[in-house]
Amino acid sequence: MKGLKDKEKCPFCKEEIAPGAVICKHCHSIINAPPKKKKKVPFWYTAYMLGVYTGIVFSAILVYLFYRIF
Repeated sequence: MKGLKDKEKCPFCKEEIAPGAVICKHCHSIINAPPKKKKKVPFWYTAYMLGVYTGIVFSAILVYLFYRIF
């Protein structure tokens, strides 16, 4: 028979819960939420998009200056 030493306490409601529990069965609080993984964006993608945006801005400036001069 399991003793009280095998139980943990919920940090929110202070009721006894099973060790390693993720959600408290009494107050339904999330005890230990797994950390959210950040989606890693490759370096080449960010550098590529920076080049695309720079090209768009540069093209817009050239078109503006072309119509301004002529």
